[in-house]
Amino acid sequence: MTGDVPAGTRLNYLHSRNLLAPPPSKEQNPMRRSHSHVAHAVLAPVLLSAAACGGDGGSAARGLDSPDVTISPATDTLYAVGVLDGADWEMFGRVADVAFDADGTLLILDSDAGHVVVIDPAGAFVRTISNKGEGPGELRFPASLIVFRDGRIGVRDMGNRGIALFDREGEFLEDVGIDPEGAVPSGRLRAMPDHSLIAPARQISFSPEGTMDREEGRPITRFRLDGSTDLFHAAWAPPPRETRTDEAETGNIRIQMEAGEAFPLPLALGVLSDGRVAIADSVGYRVKLLDAAGGLVSTLERPVPPVAVTPAIAEAERERRLASLESGGGGGGGGIMTLSITAAAGARGGGNPMDSEGMREALRRMREDQIRDLAFPEEMPVITNLAVDWSDRIWVQRSALPGETGTIDILSADGRYFGSLPTDGLRIPRAFGPGGLLAYVERDDLDIQRVLVVRLMADERLEGAP
Repeated sequence: MTGDVPAGTRLNYLHSRNLLAPPPSKEQNPMRRSHSHVAHAVLAPVLLSAAACGGDGGSAARGLDSPDVTISPATDTLYAVGVLDGADWEMFGRVADVAFDADGTLLILDSDAGHVVVIDPAGAFVRTISNKGEGPGELRFPASLIVFRDGRIGVRDMGNRGIALFDREGEFLEDVGIDPEGAVPSGRLRAMPDHSLIAPARQISFSPEGTMDREEGRPITRFRLDGSTDLFHAAWAPPPRETRTDEAETGNIRIQMEAGEAFPLPLALGVLSDGRVAIADSVGYRVKLLDAAGGLVSTLERPVPPVAVTPAIAEAERERRLASLESGGGGGGGGIMTLSITAAAGARGGGNPMDSEGMREALRRMREDQIRDLAFPEEMPVITNLAVDWSDRIWVQRSALPGETGTIDILSADGRYFGSLPTDGLRIPRAFGPGGLLAYVERDDLDIQRVLVVRLMADERLEGAP
């Protein structure tokens, strides 16, 4: 990952993903294996069923103050890709991201192989884009995908500190740099209709001694393809709290990790087709709708109160995180982490510097200490995640007690409530596509990573709901 680095050079990387956690295990199947061909109640105006917390079972579109109404959308499994033994393209190393383009073509980013696998709407292999390397159009440490409205494909490359742009046929166009001394994305980059990108971001600096210092607040930043940036929206932020920064060194690598907080405030966002942006950034059930310039347009709220964090809840969360760490997971993640690499003269590097056993063990020890000293808020935020599908429906993931799964509500931007998905049913996918397409990354019974594509059978009928 370091490439040819002059002696004494230090490279600082901001990591937003959980570097300790392995890819999703088969026990963490996001579909909850509920995508069988059993005739579930369909997510549509006439066939919607009411259950759980009540509801009259009438119109599919209710007000936001409606009691919870459970819906179980029927899905049709279209195809799955990813095998133990097959062609090189389908033996995935690590699926870092997936995305759909406007005609339903699936893009799969394999970060280990350093390429993007292209699958047509029928599930057939088309091509791969790019390869692992350090030359123009090659990928060193690819992390996520971006699909633009004009068909261009972007790959955020942590190794090259920027975004590699390709046309729809896979031809390399250009590299767009992200200034490491400026705002650095700390979440997934999402494309706007004007081809700019937005993401939560941090601006981090270092003292002469190498200690980490960052600006307060929770900005969402707009990144343009000419390399310029500006503030898109300042998300709500609580008063600053005292934090501890832990350090560890192994070989020529030094890491600093800011101690995290259990049940952190969400900062989740999704882009609607007209350029509006839905974000969740507060303790209560509140989804803000912003215009394409980042100004507040409206707010969607439901009467779901936050849960007070009791000593029993805090202890259960510590135990859950320690158990995750013990089993090889990430222990729930931490706060902001930076990585510094000091290269010796003539040193060359490749791949992910976090892959060394020494680094992983140092991270694991650091995470264990932080879990034992974990800070807890007074209340758990109601919302933990948010996503927008291609029909502009807003999927809102609600929080749950440690070890449990939260309910997902489906809303419209104009204040309609379609219902809530059961906790053992459909989950927010890794990627939404046109016409009700959903892509999930999972592991099969042989522990082989694969991408599963399904379709909501009643997608168009729901879009026409009154």
